[in-house]
Amino acid sequence: MGSSLLDVLFLSEKRKNLLLLLLEGPKTIEEIKSTLDVRSSPIMTQIKILMKQDLIVENNRLYKLSSIGEILVPKMKVILETFNVLDKNHDYWINQDMTSIPPMFLDSIGQLGDYIEVNPDRNYVFEYPKEVVKHLSESENVMISSSFFLPIYPSLCIELAAKGTDITLVFTEYVYDRMLNDYKKELEHFLNLKYTKLYVCNNNNMKIASSIVTEKFMALSLFCNSGIYYNHNLVSFDDSALKWGKGLFDHYRGMARPITRV
Repeated sequence: MGSSLLDVLFLSEKRKNLLLLLLEGPKTIEEIKSTLDVRSSPIMTQIKILMKQDLIVENNRLYKLSSIGEILVPKMKVILETFNVLDKNHDYWINQDMTSIPPMFLDSIGQLGDYIEVNPDRNYVFEYPKEVVKHLSESENVMISSSFFLPIYPSLCIELAAKGTDITLVFTEYVYDRMLNDYKKELEHFLNLKYTKLYVCNNNNMKIASSIVTEKFMALSLFCNSGIYYNHNLVSFDDSALKWGKGLFDHYRGMARPITRV
């Protein structure tokens, strides 16, 4: 029964699409056909298979997930999303230190959705890629967490705040000390601007290189398994990714102390 149920869940795109559709709520056969762009005969075949396995039920011409389906399909959705994220850029993930992502966020990595990897021009390897800077400049609310210092931080953060962007930073002690020692005037200027907040957390509490989340996009950057860092960002505009990125940022901010003056 277990093996057969796995086959039913994962070995047919039509069945997977139907189950994910019914996860949104009960549907008539006409709604199913229209949404999935299928004909009656093929989809009825899949419906009969799913009903035989007690994954869906029919009542008053409405098809919906059974009690078993309501347990299994959400978990199936998470697995499929995770597969899609990791399979999209397998070479990237296999070489990154994924243990740096807090476990609760690693479990939901599939929420990154339809991401792309962006890298800076070779002449600007210590700056954000141009695409990221463009999206930042168009955002009204910016949250950045970082354990890796980029020389662009002082000027970029001041520029964003000066034009009215609400910007909150969470830095590790390492990044904060670097700012304090090498860019103290810029740091003081930043803290004196109206829409700025700065938090500092213990070096051991943040293992990712950096993350960005705004109301428009999120970006994630990791260290390689070797500990080496190359400047890059995984960028996603999916709502699920923005929610994931906001949760990750709040996780780090919750372990940090506020800095109001230097």
